[in-house]
Amino acid sequence: MIKKLLQITLIATTLFSYEIELGKSPSIEKKEVKPKVDIPLIRDDSKELVIDKSRGLMWQDNIDAKTIRKNRKDAKQYCRSLVFAGYDDWYLPRIKELKSIVDERRFDPAIRVGFKNVVSDHYWSSSPNLSDIMNALNIDFKSGKTYNNTRAGKCYVRCVRGNYNRLI
Repeated sequence: MIKKLLQITLIATTLFSYEIELGKSPSIEKKEVKPKVDIPLIRDDSKELVIDKSRGLMWQDNIDAKTIRKNRKDAKQYCRSLVFAGYDDWYLPRIKELKSIVDERRFDPAIRVGFKNVVSDHYWSSSPNLSDIMNALNIDFKSGKTYNNTRAGKCYVRCVRGNYNRLI
């Protein structure tokens, strides 16, 4: 029994031991934190698109993005059937994609530079609220905050397409 206790003590002290130099205070290694830098978005005025090369996304930015309001089901259908700027593979963005165009340093609208057609109001995402399946997530571009609304409610619609590098 004593032999087992000594083995456990030896293992524990080996695992949790560290060296302290006398006369010196312990130092903590400081890591330099680099600020997050967004790669600027590219606006194509002739096609009314905003391109995010860093994420491989192309955003619809025509007058429809600030005039069309739909319930979530109809918003998804609208994007799936959209033929715009020569492309027919649009979809309603996931919440992560929609958050990528929020600029938290801006307010009313809290959207990254490059977008011209925006309303400081709620825009649908295709992401459901996992804790309440009757609701879905959206972003209020007045503040940039995420909310959940009933799927029957109306929000604005901005469609996106992904992997644009392969398709242009």
